[in-house]
Amino acid sequence: RHHELSGWGQHGDMTRQVFSLVELRHDHEDTDDAAVLPAVEAMLEEVVHARHEVQAEGEGPLAQLLDLVLTGDLVSWHLAQENEIDPGPRGVDTLGA
Repeated sequence: RHHELSGWGQHGDMTRQVFSLVELRHDHEDTDDAAVLPAVEAMLEEVVHARHEVQAEGEGPLAQLLDLVLTGDLVSWHLAQENEIDPGPRGVDTLGA
């Protein structure tokens, strides 16, 4: 997780004003991650506008994975609709443009 933090603070005020972070969490996370999570969360509070945590539901790792996949897809679709962006598939040739 600490490698991810360096990117969040790169643009100072812009990330604090514009970016919101949605963390998708589950019951099967690595215990090493759990130990550093409070420090990471405190750092993120300084560099993003808002931080939202979604806890997976379901019995077992597969159920929780599918729950988070569906939740992530629905959130991204809703945000695309709210910002009038077509969330449809993009051709591979448009990725490099």
